[in-house]
Amino acid sequence: MMRSSCLLSALLALSAAPAFADDKAPTEPAAADTTDLDDSYSDNAKGEKSSLRWSGRVFVGSETTRQRLAGQTFWRSKQSVGSARLGLRYTHKSGARAVIKFEFEDDEAELKDGYIRLSPLPSMRVMAGRFKRPISAIGLASRWDLPTIERGLLDSVRVEGQDLPFVGGRDSGLLVQYAPDIPVNLRVSASVFQNGLGTGSSSLDSSEHFAQDVYLRASLEPTKDLELASVFALFGYLEQTGDPDSFSHAPVGSFEVSYQPSWLRLWAEAFAGKSMLAKADGSTSGNFIGARALVAAHLRPGTPRRLQPFAGISYFDPRQDESDNANTEVQGGMSLAFTKIWRLQFEVAHVLAEGSASSATTGTAFRVQLGARFKD
Repeated sequence: MMRSSCLLSALLALSAAPAFADDKAPTEPAAADTTDLDDSYSDNAKGEKSSLRWSGRVFVGSETTRQRLAGQTFWRSKQSVGSARLGLRYTHKSGARAVIKFEFEDDEAELKDGYIRLSPLPSMRVMAGRFKRPISAIGLASRWDLPTIERGLLDSVRVEGQDLPFVGGRDSGLLVQYAPDIPVNLRVSASVFQNGLGTGSSSLDSSEHFAQDVYLRASLEPTKDLELASVFALFGYLEQTGDPDSFSHAPVGSFEVSYQPSWLRLWAEAFAGKSMLAKADGSTSGNFIGARALVAAHLRPGTPRRLQPFAGISYFDPRQDESDNANTEVQGGMSLAFTKIWRLQFEVAHVLAEGSASSATTGTAFRVQLGARFKD
């Protein structure tokens, strides 16, 4: 805990570094915040000078949860460093880019991102390495761009220890994107990512199984502040828990909306596909549906510099062929940015689980978080 406090103090001290560019609504939500080096899918023009930049961020928070189990009420509390990240980005004048980012926790450093991005043609982009899966407007957005502390219920669900494919996440992959020069900023991409079941000591036999996840994404911007996107994905999973021979691919589809004028932030997305969550006997069946929406006012009262009251809702039904297993979460709170460099967030989230077969537990979480970011 002392190390975490020292790390936060050091990074806050760096907040006296040069100021960031003024906040404004990003023209492409997937690009996220460039000062945080979290801009895998953003544009950069050829002909600019080569540059090497570094930046980082720290989130320190506290969470208190209230849950009722077996007729008893339990309270739990924890304090943690939600994120301590440092990254480097090299951009060549040709438009090529290399990024590496590390997440620090306790005495270890974990590779968060590490990729190379090339533009062999003006309308084509190729990315290879470890980066975000191209799905979910909320998942692709940087945590600094989101007013919430957590992204919601869907991020807590796991399949064989892996994140669900429709919440994004990071992994090793290869992506090819085509973006013709047309007014609506159409972008089409195809990518493959390593599936977690294809790694480790018990990995699948690649001669028998294609242990990769496939993503096809199309997005366009009908207006300056509005982006629409749709994704079709094939996500590898086990139809029977513990049986590698039951490995298969589940089709998943999404529709995503992001609307970000100067006074508002809105994300909404829906997902559907073949269910990948195992039942009590280890088998899978049926289809799932999931959805989430987040809306926040983007106010500039002067003091604080930016004020963002927000509200969100998430819904997940893991198996529509069964009843009494859906989950709903509602969340709300406030994000206060006192400068361009640090902010304070408050959030309350309540999860309602319909029955004992649900993948979550009914309860309420109270969260507070202090965040700081810095750059060269």
